Amino acid sequence: MNKTQKGFTLIELLVVIAIIGLLASVVLASLNTARMRSRDARRLADLRQLQTALELYFDSNNGYPNDSCNGWDIVCSPTSCTGVGTSNLGELVTDGYMSSLPCDPVNSGAYQITFDPNLCAGGVCQSYCIRAVLEETGALVGVSEDYPTCPTL
Repeated sequence: MNKTQKGFTLIELLVVIAIIGLLASVVLASLNTARMRSRDARRLADLRQLQTALELYFDSNNGYPNDSCNGWDIVCSPTSCTGVGTSNLGELVTDGYMSSLPCDPVNSGAYQITFDPNLCAGGVCQSYCIRAVLEETGALVGVSEDYPTCPTL
């Protein structure tokens, strides 16, 4: 009586598992790059949206929102500053120019959208810079109105 064994050997199973692991790591690396790019695209869209809201605010108020935070507020938390004063950037929401202020997708460390008004007097400012750091390249990008040291897109 001849007995034939069916199935895979241990070596064959280990080779298949190793190949699947290698393919999974390649796919995950590609997904991480795509996620970084999508967060960067959102940052750029948020900068442009803020720029539009600030320009509409300027048209109505002959200036941009004032700021008692001494510049570079985190856009996502407009009601408090680090230690000093409060930001008036929330006026974009209360006055109806935006439904809510955008938060950076990561919103930690260097990855925060920041705002700095300039040339302020009498409750309004005549220039501003909004900037963010792109995750994929580490580049500092921004949009501004008459703010010479603001990085550009």
